[in-house]
Amino acid sequence: MTYHVRIDCSSVYELIGSFMLFAHRKWIRNVENGTEWIRQIEQQLPSEWNTHTEKIRKYTLSDFDLLYAMALERKGHDDILDYISQLEHATVEDWTQLKQHYGLKSHSFNQERAQLIYVPALKFWYEQYISRSIAEWEPILQHDVEEKARLMSKISPSELIEVATNGVVIPDNGEVSEVILAPMWHYRPMNQTCTFQGKILILYAVDEPEPSDLLPPYSLRRMTRALADDHRLRLLRFVGQEPRTFADIQEHLSLTTGTVKHHLAVLRSAGYIRTYWNGKVERISLRQEGLADLSAFLEDYVQS
Repeated sequence: MTYHVRIDCSSVYELIGSFMLFAHRKWIRNVENGTEWIRQIEQQLPSEWNTHTEKIRKYTLSDFDLLYAMALERKGHDDILDYISQLEHATVEDWTQLKQHYGLKSHSFNQERAQLIYVPALKFWYEQYISRSIAEWEPILQHDVEEKARLMSKISPSELIEVATNGVVIPDNGEVSEVILAPMWHYRPMNQTCTFQGKILILYAVDEPEPSDLLPPYSLRRMTRALADDHRLRLLRFVGQEPRTFADIQEHLSLTTGTVKHHLAVLRSAGYIRTYWNGKVERISLRQEGLADLSAFLEDYVQS
């Protein structure tokens, strides 16, 4: 049976995602202008923020799976304060049921951690940053969702996912019943994926409007930068011969796990690879359309 694809645009996802990025900074080098963004926000936030980050960094990133799961179950339509209130008033039973429903039974996240650590930090983040920036990115996300909604009637669910994510493929093997696509601003051009029991939440990157016709488009810049590295060129050649597993690629390149993940993220953002995902990266193949797009985009820009 084919899985169902749902598009869910909510500023709640942006609250959680931007907060996670700023607090942990794990993927900051893969986020466009990420270091500059961190520097700007640090200058704006009062010193009280340091207290929150010290507490947050004691816990693993997997805590955010529960925050995203609660976002999927949110009661308000799209209100951040309602979501934070929902976290604040969730009972031990609520968290237990949520873990069971999403297949996260063994997770150490609990009611006390939510109320004492994450609720105050998210409130602070909303007041000091999100509420002041939402007018910049929310209309762009809503416009993108309208475009994706029009596509839903024209292409298959798997094709819609690949278009939105620029190369992620979810196999239809019966293990996934629903894929939720949610547009994301702060992680561009990265995707963020949460795999639950029977569900996959994909937060896909949405670009800001192009600033000028005179400047190269974002997509063209990513394509050319992605090829300006010997390791990534070797990687493309390797997966161009046949689909490869992550272990195959790591052995071929003799690089650390983190470095290989970085190169794959850059190539995926540029549209050069197709990543087959079912809870983890199963295999990676060359995306021939990406090579064709490079030629077309470059010619269009140079000759326009």
